[in-house]
Amino acid sequence: MGFFDNLVQEFEKNPEIKTAFGEHIHWGYWQNPQDAVGNLVDFAQASEQLSLLVLEVADLQPRNTVLDAGCGWGGTIGLANKLYHDLELIGINIDAEQVQQAKIKHESLHGNHLCFLEGDACSLPETLPTLDCAWALECIFAFPSRQKFFTQVNQRLKDGGKLIVVDFLIAEPIVKLWQFVEAKILSQIITQSYGKKATSQVEFIGLKDYQDIANQTGYILTERKNITKNVQPTYRAIAPTIIRSLNDWIAVRGLEFFSQLNLITYELLIFEKVAK
Repeated sequence: MGFFDNLVQEFEKNPEIKTAFGEHIHWGYWQNPQDAVGNLVDFAQASEQLSLLVLEVADLQPRNTVLDAGCGWGGTIGLANKLYHDLELIGINIDAEQVQQAKIKHESLHGNHLCFLEGDACSLPETLPTLDCAWALECIFAFPSRQKFFTQVNQRLKDGGKLIVVDFLIAEPIVKLWQFVEAKILSQIITQSYGKKATSQVEFIGLKDYQDIANQTGYILTERKNITKNVQPTYRAIAPTIIRSLNDWIAVRGLEFFSQLNLITYELLIFEKVAK
């Protein structure tokens, strides 16, 4: 079983794991990576900083309606709930256990309304209201189809609304090679190590692929933030916890190695819906 498939049970056994992954299930962001301590407490604080970075670029305003696709425990929505007022905050996640935990953990504050839904981000509910902003924070690589997700969000997003994606990007010179090897073995290794409860297959793509998807689904890429160096301390912090086998070592250290060579980058992409 992958590491993230059994987290609730792990929380009961190991308080350090709960500290690290009890609010957010994504990489950490350090403004000054050289100051990273390398332990799980430091990593937990950095994970929150990544969510705060997403909220900063989202530029939420009162009466905005927001979708967090792949919301996990609802940590990013929870931060928005504390920091902003009069928002409609909707989280959707395919894992029923995570959705249930999100409902337990977060209560509406400051005139906000919170709603957590179990479901597939590539098949959004028909009842979803019109959105001002949506994001997928380090989860889109596990979605059945990025193009379907972009299309689904576009159908509900206001003209000029934002879609924010935080993802690993494969450098263009190795995209074809990566995707060939990924299909043969890497996808299986990654899901076995990190978790296959929500998906048994992952797919990493390059920037050109994203631009093509955006063009085909009615968006323009307005901003790109390469934060690879800022998230690099994540590997040092989580490796002792996650690595339990050779496959785990490949999944963690391999990703770290390619990141150090800038063959895989960790980026925040901001897309804007084109007015029809």
